[in-house]
Amino acid sequence: MIRTLCTFLLGLALAALPVAALADAPPSKDQVVAQVKKAIAFYKASGRDKALAEFNNKDGQFAKGEDYVDVHDTAGTCVAHPVTPSLVGLNRLEAADPAGKKFIKEIVDAAKTKSSGWLTYQRKNPVSGKVENKLAYWEVHDGLIFKAGTYDPNAK
Repeated sequence: MIRTLCTFLLGLALAALPVAALADAPPSKDQVVAQVKKAIAFYKASGRDKALAEFNNKDGQFAKGEDYVDVHDTAGTCVAHPVTPSLVGLNRLEAADPAGKKFIKEIVDAAKTKSSGWLTYQRKNPVSGKVENKLAYWEVHDGLIFKAGTYDPNAK
């Protein structure tokens, strides 16, 4: 009986490994877009104050490892960042990635003529701790830029 139970539990554990590996995989482009749209829907349903509090929550529904949403206003000021809360309240127009790319300024400038878009820049991956290429999707709603991304070594 014990041997059968051990065999069953081992089989169950081995079957769960592929699922666990997927949970740690970087989000796909479709998942990134879905996360931004989910954040905007939450904002619409909950109101600005409740939504920004949730977006700033490091343990909230919009912050799972490298899959998180940050929010800036259209002047470049960070209003929500669950991974790096010290950025909240800072104007980040002059913030540059390690290669010198002013990625927030690029997004803010693009947001003046487009309602959404993609941008690649370099950032420290909160999971690996390494500087990697980040492919980010952003969308404008109610004067705010909602952004999420995925770390992709092949992104350019």
